[in-house]
Amino acid sequence: MATSFRLEYLILIILCLLYYFYVLKDDKKNKENKKFVKNNLKIGSKIITSSGIIGEVVDMDDFSVLIASGNDKEFSYLKITKDSIEKIIEEVAE
Repeated sequence: MATSFRLEYLILIILCLLYYFYVLKDDKKNKENKKFVKNNLKIGSKIITSSGIIGEVVDMDDFSVLIASGNDKEFSYLKITKDSIEKIIEEVAE
């Protein structure tokens, strides 16, 4: 009976460790993505926000970004924080 308790604890510890490493992997990936966005974001870049809005960067300051979203005839300006940018779709050629 004591052996089955040890086995259950061992399985529980292994599952906890696997979950911990899985969470760390996602956190590291998110940090690398934020760093990439911070270093490569420029006026004219096409982006996707964390809520799924696709737009083009029109103006930037230290903490926020003004994006234009929509088609050629009708578009809207949205002011968002830099932290809400999930990824850069298309970078501006220099």
